[in-house]
Amino acid sequence: MQNLLIAKVSKPQGLRGEIKCQLFTDVLAAVTNAKKVYIDGNECDVERAVVRGGALYLKLLGVNDRNNAEVFRNCEIYLPKQELEKYKQTDFLVDDLIGMLLFDEEGNKVGQIVDYEDYGSAPIISIDENGHVYEVPYISQIFITEGDRLTINRRAYEENKI
Repeated sequence: MQNLLIAKVSKPQGLRGEIKCQLFTDVLAAVTNAKKVYIDGNECDVERAVVRGGALYLKLLGVNDRNNAEVFRNCEIYLPKQELEKYKQTDFLVDDLIGMLLFDEEGNKVGQIVDYEDYGSAPIISIDENGHVYEVPYISQIFITEGDRLTINRRAYEENKI
């Protein structure tokens, strides 16, 4: 079973053992419905998970005060990949994108995704096209999702690649 990084604990929140986390996924339904998470390789039961203001607030079962919550500061939180996949809609997990071959709407090979960066606005996809790596924003005008395949609008891709 493969686990994917979904968040990192920033700090304890309040006096009752809640922790505030920086989110690394936009599959929020999987996060807020999780019954278990993995923190530093240990399975932890989730009492409550809420996303507010772009942050994840997590209450773990048995962690009932600020001192117990402090232990989790800077820890990474993981979910099994299949839990995230159950909730993804028409998008891909980053783990699925890296290494994916891309084709245009005519079926011609464009290249292969080699990297993904998210700086806060549109994520940036790096595509190796015949040994040259181009960066393009991951936006619907360029990338078209067709089931489990990603197709490129060639014209929009050519206009936006850097």
